Amino acid sequence: MSKSHQATTGLPPLEDRVTFMTHRINARLQQVSSPVISQFGLDLYSSRVLFALQQNGPMKVGRLVDLMVLPQSTISHQLKRMEKDGLVHRTRSETDNRNVLISVTEAGAKATEVCTCLSNIVQERISEEFSAQELKTLSDGLKRVFDVLEDVPSLENLVQEYSDQAAE
Repeated sequence: MSKSHQATTGLPPLEDRVTFMTHRINARLQQVSSPVISQFGLDLYSSRVLFALQQNGPMKVGRLVDLMVLPQSTISHQLKRMEKDGLVHRTRSETDNRNVLISVTEAGAKATEVCTCLSNIVQERISEEFSAQELKTLSDGLKRVFDVLEDVPSLENLVQEYSDQAAE
């Protein structure tokens, strides 16, 4: 964004936008974690699924979808791959075929130990640089950003709106 555009919109440059900063943080987490977790056939998303299961115990797929904030199809694809790799076990409900419970296998538990260790190391490193109050403020702020984004119209709606404007 040019400085004159920035001055007229009041928006910060890309590097200072929360959305871009969170992208960069996620990319850095991938750089840090990939050399370790790839040895278990994991990517960042599957390691987070294992970590969530370790923290919460067996979970329904719908709960994982809500927690991970990813589409059902993405989570289902991830879980199928993880089951094929022997990391998780999917059990369909006998009373309702739509309900699937996900649990960690023995191999998944071993991989989860590594994921948990890595997550703890990252959190400890961050904690070294921030006071407890700064961490709480940061976490509270990020939760607010997450909540605010729920109210942002979908891109599909924006695309339609801009398409309509362009056609006029």
